[in-house]
Amino acid sequence: MSGLLDRARGLFALRLRKDFNFRRAQETVPALRWLKPRKGELILDIGCGEGTYDYRVALRGARVFGFDLDRNQLRRAQTHHKTPFTSFVCAHADAFPLRSGQFDTVMSLCVFEHLPDDRQTLREMWRVLRPGGRILLTLDSLSLEEIGESWRDTHRKRHSVLQFYTHPSVGSLLESCGFRLIRHRYLLRSRLDLALIRLSYATERMHAVPAAVIRLGLVSAGRAVSAVFNLFTGNQRGWTLLIEADRMTPEPSPGLGPGPANPPS
Repeated sequence: MSGLLDRARGLFALRLRKDFNFRRAQETVPALRWLKPRKGELILDIGCGEGTYDYRVALRGARVFGFDLDRNQLRRAQTHHKTPFTSFVCAHADAFPLRSGQFDTVMSLCVFEHLPDDRQTLREMWRVLRPGGRILLTLDSLSLEEIGESWRDTHRKRHSVLQFYTHPSVGSLLESCGFRLIRHRYLLRSRLDLALIRLSYATERMHAVPAAVIRLGLVSAGRAVSAVFNLFTGNQRGWTLLIEADRMTPEPSPGLGPGPANPPS
């Protein structure tokens, strides 16, 4: 009984971190809408973490193969989000332990800005995708004029970020790795969004009770008001960049050899 309670408490704490995080919700909810997983679709998730989003995608009938370097997060993924349609493996983002040409979609949410070699990761994405496959990414941009270099430096140090992206820069990067940018959208792109982002960071220094109340307000009323403001805000800059791209042929550079693992069946 105590083990079941511990598992329930762990799942509740995990949901609080994911679902009551304004910034994360504003990045991942639109991405999962774009994903539109189909029944039987085979999806690879790079940097799956605790498997929260893989579990939600699998509920819609897709089969999801997630990997991450953090073994502690993978243990939580196995504990809380393992299903017949999800699999989790410890692997590195620049050498996938997978055979080529297997996946319909490769996704990576809130990960690419941390990678030391994003180009190599894109090449590996190209390799494991089937012809006509697609990728879906969320990328740190912090390209709003109101965000100064000092804020970007703080963000780099706080979140171990190595690079920022804009739609022109990522379009060139994708093309060099064999992809065609289909569409992009900047998320958290209004001045109101910046104020809400500042408030969300401020809750990390508050007492637990007022912090919880404010976070609840941010992920409910805050998100709704943000959506209205963004209807009247251009799509040229923002906090986060959401992109979808498809796999082109031929391969832009020599691919890596096949790895030993298979996706979930």
